[in-house]
Amino acid sequence: MASISKIKDFAQEYSDNLARILGLDVSIIDQNNIRVAGTGFHQQLVGKPVPKGSFFETILKTGQPGMIFDRRKDSQKCRYCIFNEQCTELATIGFPIVKKNKPVGVIGFIGFTPEQRKTIVEHSGDLSKYLKHISGLIVNKLLLQEMIETGDCQIRELDSTPSKRHTFDSIIGKNADFLSLIKKARKICKSPSTVIIRGENGTGKELLAQAIHYEGKENHKPFIPVNCSAIPEQLLESELFGYEGGAFTGARRQGKPGKFELANNGTIFLDEIGDLPLSLQPKLLRVLEEKCIERVGGNQIIPINVRIISATNKNLESMVKKGTFREDLYYRINVIPFRIMPLRERRDDIPLFLSHFIEKYSVLFNRNVPRIKEGLEKWLINYDWPGNIRQIQNAVEYMINMNESGILDFDDLPDYILDEANQKLNNQNSMGLAEMVSQFERKVLLERISTNKDKIDKSGIAESLNISLTTLYRKLEKHGIHLD
Repeated sequence: MASISKIKDFAQEYSDNLARILGLDVSIIDQNNIRVAGTGFHQQLVGKPVPKGSFFETILKTGQPGMIFDRRKDSQKCRYCIFNEQCTELATIGFPIVKKNKPVGVIGFIGFTPEQRKTIVEHSGDLSKYLKHISGLIVNKLLLQEMIETGDCQIRELDSTPSKRHTFDSIIGKNADFLSLIKKARKICKSPSTVIIRGENGTGKELLAQAIHYEGKENHKPFIPVNCSAIPEQLLESELFGYEGGAFTGARRQGKPGKFELANNGTIFLDEIGDLPLSLQPKLLRVLEEKCIERVGGNQIIPINVRIISATNKNLESMVKKGTFREDLYYRINVIPFRIMPLRERRDDIPLFLSHFIEKYSVLFNRNVPRIKEGLEKWLINYDWPGNIRQIQNAVEYMINMNESGILDFDDLPDYILDEANQKLNNQNSMGLAEMVSQFERKVLLERISTNKDKIDKSGIAESLNISLTTLYRKLEKHGIHLD
């Protein structure tokens, strides 16, 4: 099993980057209480054991994160440390590095100065989430190291393991409307009610479904995802409901349980439910209403207790009118609806995704975290991202692979995005002054309205723009902007 000491160069480089960006000192220890990386005062202690009874040693033993905001007031947390009286740390946040349910190290931020202590105290929540994220990155690096050491056979075996469990802490976003959606989703985590998540491809519908499941009371039970559009229609029924032995040519002699049985007492996630064949919709309706299934080729009624979370990017209401989706099923799956906004409707979150994926792939590819050029960042914020989060992730991965200068610029973009950037730039250059002014005017109006979204004060908007209310109405009509 790979130890953190085997990736000490990576750990030290990452610690140095964190210290430079956050202005806090960083320390990492392994499962033997040896400091494998550190900055500032702790850099000279790398390779040596941490003091007996230290705060980090306690975190390693318990597997629980911890904080010290004031050593004098929190002296109990350090009372067993042999250097308690000589310690110069003013504040500390530590987080365990847990691999396969076992603590294998600790990473933490330390404040030695009053300014650093203030940063830790005022931003403890965000710093804790950040440490949790970094801990996950270190674990991924350890797993990669193990795969390298054990060879291709083990790599193939790991590829078949279930995907990472996601909670609400995994979800990125600060947009007010998006945070409101997350707040509502948290409320129904412990409810058995049926949920449907609407949104375009790549917006993170399965991520939200996982968060609802893994923060609910049945989080230790199965979460079974099924993509209804990816399974051929003739196989989908047996995939969902299972089959008895000999039910059809090629069937296993002993039969096979379906996804609903596998998800019993947990959650089944039916992605792309709008692609569910009309012939199977009555069977799903029966599951929802009677809480039971019947295998293909069988006659035994099997009771199940499954929470159904579905997702779609299709207009189910239109499908109901056309007769391609059952109205009764629509109402049964539409008990608690959520709509995840596309990135173009939450542009204030785009810098967060850029920063997250730049850091993720820099660490994954063992590179220094590059800086993104201001002009490129502004352009990417205004780009519509038709593929949403999945597209921005792929684009950043491409850019990190291509970049050599340490500064991300337009030349690092994927060709299809770069071509669009050049086309838009050429269009802007060919625009007349009146058209440029009109576009700017519309952008300013939309920004002011967005800022006042909760309670639109038309008089206040007009006053802030130093125009009359009549002029505001005229400009809104000119640009096709409707407030009601």
